[in-house]
Amino acid sequence: MINLLFAGTNYHPHDWPRERWKHDIDLMRKASFNIVRLGHLCWDSFEPSEGEYTFEWFNEVMDLFHEAGIQVVLDIATRPAPTWLHKKYPEIDRADTNGIRLEAQTRYMEDIGHPAFQDYAYKFAEKLVCQYRNHPALYAFGLCNELGSGAPSFSSHARDRFEAWLTEKYQTVDNLNQAWTTQRWSRKLNSFHDVVLPISGQIQGAPERLLDMWRFYSDEILVYMKGLSRIVKQLAPGVRESTNHWSENPGYGFDYLKQYQEIIDLPGIGFYPGTNPEDRKALTAACFFMDHRIGELDQPIWCLEFQTGDFGGYGSPRKAMRMYAYLSLVHRAQAVCAWTWRTMLGGEEQYVFGLVDHDGTPGWKYEEFKQIAEEFNLLKERGLPRSTSPQIAIAYSYESMKVMDGNRSFYKTEYTQQVLQAYEALMRANIDCNIVNLRNMQKDYKILIVPGHAVMDKASAAAIRSYVEDGGTVLMTAYSAKVNEHNRVFDTPLPGELSDVFGIRSGAFMRTRSHTPAENAGGLEKTELHLEREKPAISLGKQEYQPDIDYYEILEARTAETVAAFTNTLEKSPAVTRNRYGKGEAIYVAIPAEANFLSSLLDMLYPTLGIQKGPATPSGVVARKLEDGSLICVNTTGTEQTIKLDKEASGLLSGNHFENSLTLGAYEVELLRY
Repeated sequence: MINLLFAGTNYHPHDWPRERWKHDIDLMRKASFNIVRLGHLCWDSFEPSEGEYTFEWFNEVMDLFHEAGIQVVLDIATRPAPTWLHKKYPEIDRADTNGIRLEAQTRYMEDIGHPAFQDYAYKFAEKLVCQYRNHPALYAFGLCNELGSGAPSFSSHARDRFEAWLTEKYQTVDNLNQAWTTQRWSRKLNSFHDVVLPISGQIQGAPERLLDMWRFYSDEILVYMKGLSRIVKQLAPGVRESTNHWSENPGYGFDYLKQYQEIIDLPGIGFYPGTNPEDRKALTAACFFMDHRIGELDQPIWCLEFQTGDFGGYGSPRKAMRMYAYLSLVHRAQAVCAWTWRTMLGGEEQYVFGLVDHDGTPGWKYEEFKQIAEEFNLLKERGLPRSTSPQIAIAYSYESMKVMDGNRSFYKTEYTQQVLQAYEALMRANIDCNIVNLRNMQKDYKILIVPGHAVMDKASAAAIRSYVEDGGTVLMTAYSAKVNEHNRVFDTPLPGELSDVFGIRSGAFMRTRSHTPAENAGGLEKTELHLEREKPAISLGKQEYQPDIDYYEILEARTAETVAAFTNTLEKSPAVTRNRYGKGEAIYVAIPAEANFLSSLLDMLYPTLGIQKGPATPSGVVARKLEDGSLICVNTTGTEQTIKLDKEASGLLSGNHFENSLTLGAYEVELLRY
């Protein structure tokens, strides 16, 4: 079977003179581009005033791309909303946390949940889909741009919708009072109309209310995205659809895994690992977010935006952009669309540098992306895009992210950091994984990792319990299962709902010392210092670890056995416990997820569970075997790296022959054939 990879760019024809279009498209054709993303961020270029549609100019653009043999992902550009819509319905404007209406001067200033916005957005979507659904250049529609980015609205209308959402969820005000613990501080509600949005200025409200507020905003985005998806499916049933949403956005975002299987056809993403490849955290996050978008869909992912530069940064070092493209292939990408084609002359992104410079001259990044596109054409019949069947899953929780961010006095290690630490441990082993919603796991896994999953509702707990009973191995880390579905701390032994499964009780905890006494002599911090302890050391197997953590839990082993213990703490308490439950095992780690320690712990589990690690590579070199037996190798570091080979191989990309080893220069890649 011949698979197809796509390489291309994002193009904004409404930014450039008509006479420039053919020149740009010819440059794309000469670079072997076979995909382009169009139409985003320009609703008012299609509908400059209400009901007045001007598709003629864009018909010409679509025809030109068809003549060039370049297929189109056409974004349904419903955000930002046009100025004329904001002026007609000022109530769709976002309001800040004080309820003050904000003028729509920049992007993403609309209240996405407002019915007036949605009515006009869906009308426009229907017009656009019907106009281009049969165009020969069309490959897919995009479901708007970066849903989950921007910020929610705290307007009176949003409050009214929140009230309606709560009424539907809780049915009676007594149920709401109980869920929200309103007897605290004399804040009982007499009716649903007493509800307010629990953020005002810089003061955050009670944790129970905050969690429901974020669920409400998340549901509004999901409903809106599902509405756009429904329009495409009904009016253009033979056309693919994707979206570069930003559900992981810490300031807004939404619970993507809650409904993604009902909405998403081709998972999509804006792939932004940063222009500094040595920033390992950014690189790890970019890869994790790709796997998060795929979830359990068994579909390749589309990098609908692919970083070429950043705000004020011309680009990555030479070869690094190509390296990122191959790294995306490792993580199941099928398409990379450079953001952006030509650096914009004005607007918010006038210094986000693209493949073509401000003066219209292609830069060296154009040549590098040309190389990417030409090489992608050579990779047919090589098992790309990758299809995988991971044996390991990582549980991800939008709600835990919001809960932990809303109470940093206790949750000092942020949620996303913990998830990325767990993910990094698997990256080092060159092992694939799926990112799953505990409430709706679809597949079987040998290991389920649950890092810092603070919210443990009954459905999630039942899923873990059933998974272990049926023979699975779950590995859960500290900070997990602290609160129930209402963001209330459990009044039963921790980890909540699962103490018996893990065979432990987690009660006390300690903060660790992040500074030395000499650095804090005198002052108030002296008092705090006595409440802190040195970072704990852990004995695991024949090695001792001292992870860089700010918190550890003091576990009481009940039915569990101690696998590893703290060696320099007063309690010498268990650091890792293991409990047989049903046919499986439940492992609890008393520290927040930390990549070095988890890597060693997982290495102990792999052989007994029949899990094969990926190819052995130096640190920073990513490698995977493809379906045809070849090996893709990506050096993500700025230094030369050497991989040992167990047999001779030839390099498809370089044309070189390799006997005992493969040496990759900085940011170099290779595809080995044996």
